[in-house]
Amino acid sequence: MKITIKREVFKKFHPQFRAAFLLATGIDNKSKVQKADHLLAEIQKVILLTFNKDTVKSHLLVAPWNVAKEEFGKKAKHYNTSVEILLEKTLRKQNIKTKDTTTALLRYLALKHIVPFGADDPAKLKGDITFEVKKGDLQYRDAEKVLGKKLDYWKNTKTTVKATSKSALIHFEFLPPIDIGKQREILTEAVELIKAFCGGETKVEVVDKKNNPIIL
Repeated sequence: MKITIKREVFKKFHPQFRAAFLLATGIDNKSKVQKADHLLAEIQKVILLTFNKDTVKSHLLVAPWNVAKEEFGKKAKHYNTSVEILLEKTLRKQNIKTKDTTTALLRYLALKHIVPFGADDPAKLKGDITFEVKKGDLQYRDAEKVLGKKLDYWKNTKTTVKATSKSALIHFEFLPPIDIGKQREILTEAVELIKAFCGGETKVEVVDKKNNPIIL
């Protein structure tokens, strides 16, 4: 599978945008879901102690996304990335438990490191994946359909990872001040958690302005 970030993304959104992909295959995505949800609940407690509704947008790792989004115009101010939505749900004490292990682990990592994320079942994808700018949003798609919108967050339910999924194509999106060292830390932890909770095999590749496209 080829994964490409169109040049317009670096010009119109951010020149240092990076997307890290983790392909997990042969996974058990159900048997340890309760343990993964427990991990998620613990990080929610930390968020409740360190955030409030007025500090989400101004947080060091959220603010760069808001600055980049404002380049799209006035409408961008209402946008929320996947991690912002998780933060807001946590602060409202809403239930974000899941029925599959991978999603619980990703939500845990997103809240721990304050980083946007996404996941798809590779068996439900068609062809290659492309990140592009469309209608004032950063989207990614396969050969047939839009898979998700990253800024005004939306996810195509047709490719969602389920408890019955045997593989998962996970990705995280990075902007400064997350540097290569922090990026490596997040990816290492993601691989370790997936292997510990789901088993299977993993492969990681990062696509950015210089390393573009990638083959996974």
